[in-house]
Parts: sequence; C-alpha cells; structure tokens
Amino acid sequence: MTEPALARRRQSWRWTLPILVALCGVMAYINSFEGPFIYDDIDAIRDNPQIRTLAPWGHDSSNATTLTGRPILRFSFALDYAIGGLRVEVYHATNLLIHIGAALLLYGIVRRNLQRWEFWGERFGNSGPYLAAAVAAVWVTHPLNTEAVTLIVQRAESLAGLFYLAVIYCLIHVVQSRGARRGWSIGAVALCAAGMATKEMMVTAPLMALLYDRTFLAGSFAAALRLRWRLYAGLAATWAMLAALVLTSANRGGTAGFHTGVATSDYARTQLGVVAHYLRLVVWPKPLVLDYGWPIAHTWDQIGRGGGLVGILLLASVVALWARPCLRFLGVWCFGILLPSSSVVPIATEVAAEHRMYLPLIAPIALGVVGAWSLCRRWGVNWLIWAAVAAMVAIASWMTLERNSQYRSALKIWQITVAQRPQNGRAHYNLGHSWKEIAEAAQPGTPAQREAARHALDEFRTALGLEPNRLATAQQLAEVLMDLGDYGDSERAFDVLLEMDPAFVRGHLDRGKLRVLRQDWPDAASDFTAVAAAVPDQPEAHYYLGVCFQQMHEWKKADGEFERVLALSPGGFRDTQTRLAQVRLEEGQK
Repeated sequence: MTEPALARRRQSWRWTLPILVALCGVMAYINSFEGPFIYDDIDAIRDNPQIRTLAPWGHDSSNATTLTGRPILRFSFALDYAIGGLRVEVYHATNLLIHIGAALLLYGIVRRNLQRWEFWGERFGNSGPYLAAAVAAVWVTHPLNTEAVTLIVQRAESLAGLFYLAVIYCLIHVVQSRGARRGWSIGAVALCAAGMATKEMMVTAPLMALLYDRTFLAGSFAAALRLRWRLYAGLAATWAMLAALVLTSANRGGTAGFHTGVATSDYARTQLGVVAHYLRLVVWPKPLVLDYGWPIAHTWDQIGRGGGLVGILLLASVVALWARPCLRFLGVWCFGILLPSSSVVPIATEVAAEHRMYLPLIAPIALGVVGAWSLCRRWGVNWLIWAAVAAMVAIASWMTLERNSQYRSALKIWQITVAQRPQNGRAHYNLGHSWKEIAEAAQPGTPAQREAARHALDEFRTALGLEPNRLATAQQLAEVLMDLGDYGDSERAFDVLLEMDPAFVRGHLDRGKLRVLRQDWPDAASDFTAVAAAVPDQPEAHYYLGVCFQQMHEWKKADGEFERVLALSPGGFRDTQTRLAQVRLEEGQK
C-alpha cells in the first residue's frame, strides 16, 4: 500500500471509529429520556433547593443527599436546572453525553496504548484502533452500566468516571506530546481535582495513573517519579481537597464510615460475595437490581462460593505483578477502583450497587476482546472476532434498551425490584410510596384511588415487618390508613410512630388532624401543642390548636391562637377571621 493510501486509511479510522462508538451509545440509550425522577433523584434533584443556584459551594449537612460534599456533581445538576428546570429529558441527555464522552476517552486510551510500539512491538500492527473501538463499543452498550447512566442521580459515578479516564488520557499526552507537556500536566491535576469534588471513588486516580505510567510508559516506579514527580505531586495534592470535603460533609451525612453500626470485618467479608456477584453480571447481566438490600455476612459460610472465587482472582492479580504487567494493571484497575466502596469502609445504606462497576467493567471487557482477538489471529480466523464483537454490541444494546424501559415508571421498576429481592424492606417501602402517589393523583373515593391505596397499605405493612424500626414507613402507613378512612388503625399506627420518635413533628401534626376528625379535642390539642412548641412559627399548628380550644370553650386561649395565625400568615386560613369573631362573641357573652 502506498504512503498516500496509508494516510487516507489512518484519516478514515481517526474519525469513523469514534463516531461509531458514539452511535452505539446513542442507540443503546435512545429510550432512556422519558424516565422520571425516582429513588434518590427525589431528594437530591427534584426536591433539592440547592440545585436552584449555580454556586457550587456550601451544603446543608442536616439534609444529606447524594450531592452532599460533592460540589462539582451538584453544579452539573444546577446547570441542568438552569437550562430546563425539572424537565427530565435535560438531565438524561447530560447523563448520556457524559457516558459517551467517557467511552471516547476509553477509545483514545486503548488506541494509544495498543499502538505503543515500545511496549507491544508489532503485535497489534494496524489493528489497534479497531480493537480500541471494539472495547469502547462493548463497554458503552453494556447493560451493567444502565444504573450509572439511566438513574439520573448516579451521574456521580459516570461523571467521576469521565474525570478518572481524562486523567489517564492527559498522562499519556504528557509523555507523548512534544510541546505541550505542561498544559497536559495542569489539565490532569485540574481534572483530578474536579473528580475528587464529584465522588470519593476518585481517591485511587493518582495511584492508578502512577501504575499506568510504570506499566506502559516509564517501565518502573522510580523512572515515572523521577521524570514526572511534579505531576504526581499535583495529583496527590488533590487528596487534601477530598479529605476536606469528606470531613465537612460528616461522612456523607453519617451513611458511610466506621460509625454506621456495621462492623468493618463483617462489611469486608460481605464484599467478597458482592464483588463475585458483580463479576457474574459482567458475563451475563441479568437480573439487574435497583436496590439490593444486600444482607451483611456475619460468618464466612454466608459469603457463598463466589467469595472464594474473588479471593482467587485477587491472588492471581498479585501473582501477575511479577508475571504479566498488562494483566497486573487490568487486575488492579478492576479491584483497585472498587476498593474504596468494597473493602473495609462500611457504606451502611448501600452494601451493593451496580453503578460501582462503571469503571471496573473496562478491565474484563478489554481482557476479553483483546484476548479473543489474539486467539482468532492465532487460529487464522480474524473475521470471527469482529463478528463476535458485532454480536455482543447488538445483544448488549438490546438488553440495555430493555432495562431502560423498566426505568420509565417508578411503579414498574419497584415492582421488578421487589420481585427480585422480596426480603428488601426498603424496596417494599418505595413500591408502597409509588402506589401512594398514584392514589393521591386519582379522584378521591373512586375504585382506582382505593385500590392504589390498598396496594400501598400492603407494601408499607410488609416493609414495616421487614424493617420494624423504619420511621418513614410507619408514617406512610398511618397516612394511607387515614386516607382510607380507617381512623382507628391509623391512630394506632401514629401511636407506634411517635413511640419510635416522640419528637417527630410531622407525626404529631398528622395525628392531631386525625383526632380532629374524630372530635377528640383534648388529645388533638396535646398534639398541636407539641408541634407549636417544636416549631413556634407553624401557622397550621396554631390554627388547629385554636379550633381545639374553641370546641372546648376555652375562648381566651382560642383567641390567642387565632391571633397568632393571623400574625404569622396575614392571609390566614379561610375561616380564621370568622372563627376569631365567633370566639370573641362567645367570650363577650360570657
């Protein structure tokens, strides 16, 4: 082939292959744009006033969400809100753009790696770009990534993953670029800092960059540090920012750390089984589960055979330190990125989560694609690997589309989750909440409204049986009973709720309203008094307290409460002025 023909061929794959990778991502997630806000999306995005401003600093530690202590993540959602308010299509589009951007970075990293003659020699020849595109295409369509892309709030994982890959990409350019090394170094540090402000899993990025340098670029840790010590000093400095963010966010609102009530040894033991499950999903990603409610393994026999497999793979990764540098890097990449969430630091509210495999998934895919290519080349059937990759991308895309369709309804995704994990009390709670929202949106008193409320009641009762100390479940159960007109059971549910937390203001307010309906004026007054004492500026509590005093003929107290309502809310409730006039008339006649 002549030199001009070779140049034209290089130009063709330089643009065609990345476009194909991007199109694969679009094809797999084309049906994800209509999925509503669900699960953690509600508190972190839909009902979060902090994304109404573009300021990326500050947080409310009293109301911890997925965005707490992650200013860059929150800023990305604030941008979406500035563009489209609460239109879910905007948030899904941003998630997909981030995912495709990460896939293109992956393509660039793998391509430049396989074309590095100093490490691989002529092993891959002209196949490097095509193998890189195959790895990126399988990864961008793999259904195990759906939680990190389709569940809006899990942008935390994909955005941090984008920054993580960008750091490696900048490192490669620091080595291979001739005149812009300082710019690429500054870019790597800035991107690493942005990743630290996005999610804590970024903590391993400086070490992973050093390992990549030692494995594929410099040849040894000493050489990498000698040649690029300023770069690694800058990357390491970003740990200080991460530490400050973690400390100021009170360990993710108390949901992560060594004081969550989960023993470190038990959590580490549990993660052996969890990681084994992740690896199974790499090969066959079914069933996928939104919320596992994974039980803590208190004994070794509870981790299953998969835990032993993980131990063997970890040992193999250590052996590969001396045997195969490339295998060593893939093993450390997979297990090392999982280390912050799947080792000894308990994350009590989320023991297992599929989104954590977002970046680790790259390692087994790269190993599988490149390993299969090597075998096919040895057997003289090069066409077979490209046919296999095309089939994998097609199957993965179909499975991803199917999974995306399950996210298009909060009710559907929670019904599927409950069917998969029937012992998960949190899943039953969320399914009950979905039914409750349907009941509240229906016409009151209609069969559809009562049927949805009955379904919600069943789910909340099941959830309370599985997690008897769950305050929110008891509250929802009591409210549904009240909506159904079952006042006796509702009041008993409120009694249980307030035994759990006597200072729970909303519980006192709702039980007080229920007692008003039952015309139990003294007990209702005690509930509204508790609310007014806890929240003095709550006009609703003062209004109902005035009604109670009025019904008990305590005219002076009623007068004071209605005056308080009008002072707090000049518009008042519709009949505040009327009731105040009645009270003063009765008081004057007395």
